[in-house]
Parts: sequence; C-alpha cells; structure tokens
Amino acid sequence: MIRIRMIILRALILSLLLSWLPAGGLAWPSEPGPQDSTSGVVGSSLPFTVSGYAQLLFTGRNEAEDTFSIRRARLSLGGNILKRLRFKLQADLVRSPALLDALAEVILDEKLNLRVGQFLVPFSLESTTSAGQLLTINRSRVVDLLAPGRDNGSAGRDIGLVAFGRLSMFNYTLGFLNGTGLNKKDDNEYKDFASRFTASPAPGLTLGFSIYNGRRLDTTTSANLIRNRYGLEASWHYRHLLLIAEYIIGQDDQTEKSGWYFLGAFDLKPKRFQLVLKLDYFNPDRSLPDQSSLVYTTGVNWFLSPMSKLQANFEYHCLEGGPDYRVALLQLQVGF
Repeated sequence: MIRIRMIILRALILSLLLSWLPAGGLAWPSEPGPQDSTSGVVGSSLPFTVSGYAQLLFTGRNEAEDTFSIRRARLSLGGNILKRLRFKLQADLVRSPALLDALAEVILDEKLNLRVGQFLVPFSLESTTSAGQLLTINRSRVVDLLAPGRDNGSAGRDIGLVAFGRLSMFNYTLGFLNGTGLNKKDDNEYKDFASRFTASPAPGLTLGFSIYNGRRLDTTTSANLIRNRYGLEASWHYRHLLLIAEYIIGQDDQTEKSGWYFLGAFDLKPKRFQLVLKLDYFNPDRSLPDQSSLVYTTGVNWFLSPMSKLQANFEYHCLEGGPDYRVALLQLQVGF
C-alpha cells in the first residue's frame, strides 16, 4: 500500500508541476496580525472584515488508518471599533469548544500596544503562525508537544494580557496568562509569564528568542509543578529560498525535554509551486535512553489563491524506542 501511495503522490506532484493556474502567494514567516489572521476578507460598509478557511485532509499510514477528515473549518471576524481599539473573534467549527480567539487590542503607539482576551501565546515562530499559512501539513513535533498552549491541546491559545510593539528593528510581545489553555479559568494562584522577542538585523534575516515561566496544577497531588519553556528561532528569506530553524527546551517538574526543527523551502514558480524539506527532532525525557524521535518531511505546495492551496507531504518517522513508520498526507485548503 505504501508503494502504491508513493506512486500516486509522485504522479500528483508531477501533474502539479505541469499545471498552470493564476494564483496568489503565501508569505511565511511574516508575522500574522492580528493574531492568527487570514489574508482573505469579505468587505462591507461596516468597519469589520470576515475571513475563513477549511482544510480537507487525507492520511495514509496503513490500510486500517487510511482516512479522510475535516482538519479545520475556521471563521474569523475582526475590525476597528474605535480609532485605537480593534477586536478579533475566531471559531473553529471542527473543535469543541469552538472558540479560538476572543481579543481586543488597544493601539497606543508603534512602540507600545495592549492585547487582552484569548489569543496565541507569544512563543515560537511556528506556534504563532496561522495554521492556514504553514508550509507543511503538520506542525513540528517539538512545537506541538512543547510550545505553551499546544502542549495542553489548546491550539496555542491562552487567556491573559500582553503588551507588544516595535522598537527600531526589534519586535516584542510579553505579558501574563492563566496557563490553563482554551476557555479555562486559572487553576492556581500563579500567573504564567510569556514573552517573544525578534530582531531583523539584515534584509530577509530574523532572529528571536522566547521565554515562558509557569506552573501546572497536578490534579493527583494538588501540587503546582514547574512548567518552563525556552526557545531560539532564526529565519532567512533570499529570493526563492526560505530557511527556518528553531530550538526549544522545556522542564515539566523534574522532566527535561528538548527538540528542534529545520525547514527549507524553495519556490519552483513563485507564488505557485514550492518544494519543502523539514527535519524535526524531539526528546520527551533527556534523562532516559531510547526516547527521541526524528521525522523527515518532504512536500510540495500548490498555491491556488492567497488562502487556497493543495499540499502533498510524505513523512518518515524514526523512533529510537520503536519501529519506524511512514505517513502520506494530502490536504486541500479553501479560504477567502
């Protein structure tokens, strides 16, 4: 079955490369703004915009697990209420609860602004990139399993208050969060600190780091356990080439975790066809042997419009403590 899938995928990729459709492009790793926004909008006489996208995914690992699924179906409403006050609401109709973002931003100055509500935790480039703008179908395992708001299954979100702004070539976001995830009250007396800082010292080059310090309630012992994360990131965009790398370490109580990923993307035809290669390493417990995993991902992106695309990925998973396996993925995204 894997061989048949590979033949189908190769035929699909070849047909994509021979096809020609007018299309827009996706600009990653540009900062999404407002949080996790899409670029397509529906205009009206009101100062609001409506956008959204849906993703249909086919996953093939073996005969028992070949399946179609609706990965995401997101709708977003945002706009300016006053000159210096804007809002955003976003829901994912596939999730339960559906509410992802519910935030307000006070725009004071380029150097200082405030965001309050439920939003993406300021940590990691890939974690703060909209799911509709990812260059691979899946996020890196290290991001999914270590980035705050993703390590607890909350789509990278939390509730709190942050300040953000730009100072010359530097961008910053920092503040305090509940640390409990989507649509949840705080469950302890602590507030988690989250921050992300980036700098652009040269054209196309962005460097950054993230810090997260928090506590997690252990429901078994009622103890508040350490939940800390630290990350480094770098991206370089030159002509048709994009390179991105991140390294994240974390501590949950006495367990130390770490991982990294490297992604390279090359535009075969700008704003239409793109080849992608990614290496993704994760170790869930650095004190134990045979815990790490390494995932190789190859793929092609066919951009149909600014918010619509077809992606084909092949993943090879190498597990130290278990058998290796392969996964074929095909995802159609339609957005506006």
